[in-house]
Parts: sequence; C-alpha cells; structure tokens
Amino acid sequence: MIRKLTLLLLLFVGLNSIAHAQVRDTVTISLPAYTDTTCPGTQLIFSAGQSSDTFSHVYFHWYTNTYYTGIVIDTFYTTAVSDGDSVYCWMYFTNSAGVFDSSRSNTIIIHRSTSIPARVLIAITTGSNPDCSGNALTFTAYPINGGTHPQYQWMVNGMELSGEDSVTISRYFGGADTVTCRMVSNSPCAPVDTVYSVQVPILHIHLTAGITISAWANPVCGNKTDTFWAHASDYGSTAMYQWYVDTTAIIGAVNDYYTNGSLHTGDSVYCILTTTDTCVLNPVTKSNAIIVTVEHVIANYAYTNLIRGVNNGCIDSPVTFKGIIDSFGTTPGFEWFINGISAGSTYDTITRTFANLDILSFKVWQTDTGCYEHDTFYTPGVILIRDSVPQTPLISLIGDELNATFAFGEYTWYKTTGFGIYTDSVLPGANLGHYHPTTLGFYYCKKDSSNCQSAPSNIIYISLLSVDGISKKNVKIYPNPSTGIVNFNWGGEMMNLKMDVYNAVGQGLLHQDIVNKTQYETDLSYLPEGMYIVVLKDEEGNMSTNRISISRN
Repeated sequence: MIRKLTLLLLLFVGLNSIAHAQVRDTVTISLPAYTDTTCPGTQLIFSAGQSSDTFSHVYFHWYTNTYYTGIVIDTFYTTAVSDGDSVYCWMYFTNSAGVFDSSRSNTIIIHRSTSIPARVLIAITTGSNPDCSGNALTFTAYPINGGTHPQYQWMVNGMELSGEDSVTISRYFGGADTVTCRMVSNSPCAPVDTVYSVQVPILHIHLTAGITISAWANPVCGNKTDTFWAHASDYGSTAMYQWYVDTTAIIGAVNDYYTNGSLHTGDSVYCILTTTDTCVLNPVTKSNAIIVTVEHVIANYAYTNLIRGVNNGCIDSPVTFKGIIDSFGTTPGFEWFINGISAGSTYDTITRTFANLDILSFKVWQTDTGCYEHDTFYTPGVILIRDSVPQTPLISLIGDELNATFAFGEYTWYKTTGFGIYTDSVLPGANLGHYHPTTLGFYYCKKDSSNCQSAPSNIIYISLLSVDGISKKNVKIYPNPSTGIVNFNWGGEMMNLKMDVYNAVGQGLLHQDIVNKTQYETDLSYLPEGMYIVVLKDEEGNMSTNRISISRN
C-alpha cells in the first residue's frame, strides 16, 4: 500500500512539474462593434483571437448551443441563430511541450430583436477641434443598425453638401459651422429608417505662444557641460528654435535643447521661438534669460596604500590597504574591487588574504554638490604577489654544523636569546640549508621562498664549540655528486679518523673507522638519492663536516 501511494505521489509531482513547464494558448471570440444586438436573420461575423500566434497545428471548432457547426477556421459567419442562442469555440493546438492541447473560448449570447432603433455617431478622425483656422478636419460616421447598405448625407449648418454622401467627409470648415450627418437605414427591424447624428460645432481659436527655458545646472562646474531646455506652449502646428548667448545666435543650435561646455560666469543664455501657424498671435517669442555662474573646479586624487602586511608576501598572510583620497567632499562613497568584482566593502580600508595575482582597486565618488576634477575616480589596480608558505624546517646539530631539513633552497638564520624566543636578529650571509655557528648561543632558521618565509624552526642551543677543526682543504672527496662510490684522498698524509654519515634530519646511517689511510673508498649506493652529511673526526676530537649528493641521473 505504501509503495502504491509513493508511486502515485511521484506521478502527481511529475505531472505537476510538466504542467508548470508548459506554455498554453488561449482563445477569445468577439463580434464587430454595435452588432451585439441585431435583427432576426442578420448575418453575424464571429472572430477567434489567440493569446499567442507562436503555436503550431492550430485549428478551431465552432459551436452553437453545444452543437458543432463544422466550421474549422478562425472566422464564423452565420444567419441561423436566434435570440438567446449561444456561440463558443474550441481551439486545438500543440503546446510548448510538444503535447496536443485545447482551449475553450468565452461564450456569446445572441440578442435578436424585431425593433432596434437606428443611430449614427460621428467623430473627428483627422485634426482637432478646437483648432486654428486653415486646418482641414475629417469626420467619420459610425452606423448602429444601419442595415447592409446605409445611405449618408453630410450637412453643414443644416444644409446638405452636394456630393458628400460617403461614410467620411474631409474639408475646411468655418469658425461658426456645425456638422451633422443624416443616415437612412435599410435594416428590416428599424422602426424609423432616417436618423440624424448630433450637431458638432466647429471652434476656431487664436493662440498666444509662450517659451521658457531651464538649465540642467546653474551654477555649473567649470569642467562640466551644461544643457538648457526650451519649454514651448500654444505654438500651433510648427515650432522653430534659435539659441543665443549674449545676443549672438549660436550656429546649429536650433533644437528644443542647447548644450555648451565653454560658458563663462555672466553669460546670458536665451531662446527665440518662431512659428508659421497663422492662428498664433505672436509668431516670434523670446524666452527668459539665464545668467550663468561657473564655479571653480577643485583638483582631487586617490591612490591605494598598503598599511599592514607585505606585498610580495605569503598567500595566507592578511594585508590591509587604505584608500588615500583628497578633495572628494565631506562624506565620499567608497567601493573596493577584487579582479573587477565588488568586494562588498564600503570603508576606506580593506583587510583580506588574497590569491596570487589578485588585482585590488577601489572607486571613490563625491556625494555633495561641489565642483571637483573627478566626481568619480577609479584607482589603478594593485597586483598582489603571493606565494605558498614553505614547510617549517627542523634543524639539528650534525658534527660542527647546524643543518635544516629540506636543505635545498634559501634560508635565513637567526640568533636569539633563549628557547621559545623568536627575534629578528638575522645572521648576515647565512642563507643556505646549513650554518656553522661561531659563538655560543641559541639558533633557529626560516626557509625562504620567492615572496615569503616559513614559520621558524626549532631552537638549538650551542654550548660547546670545537677549538680546532680538520681543514677541508686537506681532503678531496670525489665524485660529488656520486652514484654511490665515494673516494676520500688526503694527498699522501696518513690519517686515523672516524667517519659518520647522516641524512638531512640528523639520523646516523653509517659509522666507519679509517686507520692509517692516505685515501679511502666507501660505498653509499644503497642510500636513496639526496643530500648527505659526512662528519670526519680525528683522534684529538677535531672534526670537519662535508656534504655529498647521491644522484643516479
């Protein structure tokens, strides 16, 4: 039972999703104006309109009183309907999901009457009333129950106009004329066949043109372009403009607006309106004058300043930038961008950890009405150079040298004052993975990358230094790098030594005694490739530390 309910629920959800994804068409049917009530036997024309014409395989079925008429196009002509009958349409189509679909229209109830008064309405379809003299007007007649062939006669001041017997009339009328239309209906159910429209009086007027101008800004900043707008009224059918600055007509400034970026304080701007319409009493009219004030522009600038952290730097190290600005008003707006995308910070500082090659910039804008060289300023982008943090090294004392793990690369060695105390007392020139201490004390190192340092290593205390050491110049070690066989040669001097081989972390790997030898060979081929430390110590305790690289390439 539960499984069946689950399947039904999934089916319902699926069908509901499909229904929501589909776009459906709808249909509305209508009759021409004034034919909602007609005489018995009058032909009616029904039209079907779609809500969208983008659907395919569309066709229509027309019904009267629920009976299919056999008509399958979007227009239905009929005389065979009676008072109280109903007409509707079913539309069939393929919807947006490719599924066959249908939609039913609204229903129109038929109204038939054996006595419907005839009427005729008239309206101006070209021109306006009131209007100036000399402009033609067009009137159009709209019959109601005029039958199939109504007859028209247009009249002015009650007098018939010869030849004006069509549905429209176009002509010049006098200022005191009245216009009327007579219609004779041939409708069989009109109780009176001759009817008259209402009288429309023609009104001729005289106009007084007016013009005022306004400025986009006044005062205006010296680095801004100002725009002036003309507002004309009652100018009839035509209007021509000419702009002036200090009584000088500006060539080409003949629109209803004027733009200028080189005005000076005290300049007078005005506009003259000219019209050719004969019903305007003042065909040439001058606007008000605007006396321009140009304000001094304040120079301003902005730049990005790093106030905390370093760049170049470590990728996990936050840095803080401050936007330095000058002359952007009392409450300027800020917005920071990283790689051109808003960083969501609207303060003058931003603290972030950045990815390598991120580009940081900011926008600042003035929020008052002052005149500034830059209303909005975008600073140049700062490229963030970030590097991965090197792995923290571990140091150990091997022989008479301090050695760091990850011996390759660059290091910085430090001397400090005690365990757990990390200072920045850098040992000059100590930038390798090993360091020979020359004084007693506490030592540590950091591994360097191109742009940042690792965390500090452990601290080792050197409490005893060898007084003498075996001179490295007296021994030749070859080949180095070696594939495994390493030779030592003391140039004919007989040596008694102890040899110890260590890896980079100080683990002892080989211990051998060299007795009465001027040269010696050892096999390190069983060791993996890498750097190894060979400590040679004589019978008096003097020692030397040497590095051997095992490589099989």
